[in-house]
Amino acid sequence: MPEAAPSPGVAQWHAQRCQLTALAYRMLGQWAQAEDVVSAVGEQILSMDPATTTGVRRWEGYLRTLTTRRAIDALRSVQQQRTEYAGTWLPEPVDQALLPEDAVANESMLRLGVLFLLEELSAPARAAYVLHHGLGYSSSQIANVLEMKPAAVRQMLSRAARKLGRAQAPQREEAQVKGLLARIVQAIERADVPELVALLDAQVILHSDGGGKMRSALNPVSGADRVARFLIGVQRKSPVGNISLGQVNGAPALLMEREGRTDLLTVDMAAGAATRILLIANPQKLGHLGAAFGPLPG
Repeated sequence: MPEAAPSPGVAQWHAQRCQLTALAYRMLGQWAQAEDVVSAVGEQILSMDPATTTGVRRWEGYLRTLTTRRAIDALRSVQQQRTEYAGTWLPEPVDQALLPEDAVANESMLRLGVLFLLEELSAPARAAYVLHHGLGYSSSQIANVLEMKPAAVRQMLSRAARKLGRAQAPQREEAQVKGLLARIVQAIERADVPELVALLDAQVILHSDGGGKMRSALNPVSGADRVARFLIGVQRKSPVGNISLGQVNGAPALLMEREGRTDLLTVDMAAGAATRILLIANPQKLGHLGAAFGPLPG
C-alpha cells in the first residue's frame, strides 16, 4: 500500500527547512540550536489538527512566524548562560554552503561581526531586526509576528539601529577584504608592528573566544597598537603552521592551524582598514566550516 502524501504543512516545512534554519541561526548565532528550533517547528506542524492547517493561507509566513517565536524562546533561555561564558561569547561560524542563496546574498546580515553585535539586543528586538533587515519585513508584519503594535516595533527598530551603529556599514568588495587579510597575515608573520598597525583602524577592537578550552584574551583588546602586539605575541608563542582562506558567513575568513589548535579569524573593514577582528578558537564552534578553504592570494 503506497504511503500517504504528506500534509501541505509538512511538505512546506520540508521545502523551507533550509531557509527557516538560516532565519533561526541569525537570531541565535548557533547552527545546531537553530536546527533544533526548526525541528521543533516541524514536530509542531505534524501534531497540528488538520482543521487548523486548512486555515493557513500562506505557509511561508506561517512557518517563519513559528520559527521566530521559538527562536525568541530559545534565545531567552541561553542569554544568561552567555553572560557567564568564559571570556567573550562569539557566534558560531558557518560554511555558507549550508545557507540558502538569498541569505548569502544579504551578507550584511550574516557577517560574524553583525551577529556578534546583535547579542546586545533583547530577544524580541533581535527578532525584529533580523526580520526587517534580513527578510524585508515591514513594521506591521513584524508586529503580527511578535504580537506587538507597529509603533512599538518601529521604536524598537530605531533603538536597535542606534545601538548597533557601525553594523549597518555598506557591503565591502570581497577582493579588498581578502587582500587585507593577506596583508595582515604577512605583517604578523614578519612580526612587523608598524606594518600591522597601518592595516588597522585606530579604534580597532579584537574579540577572541576560546570558550575556556583554548587560551584566549578574556577581555576585548582595543586600539591599533595593542591589537597588533597581541596578534604578534600569539604568533610568537604558537606559530601558525598552515593558513587557508575561505568563505564563512558570506565573507572571507582565515583558518589558522597551530600546534594543538585551530583559529578562525575574520575582520570588518572600513576605509581599507580592519575595524573589528574576531578570533575564534573554541573547537566546539568550528564544526560547521566544511572544506571550502584554499591558499591565500599571492
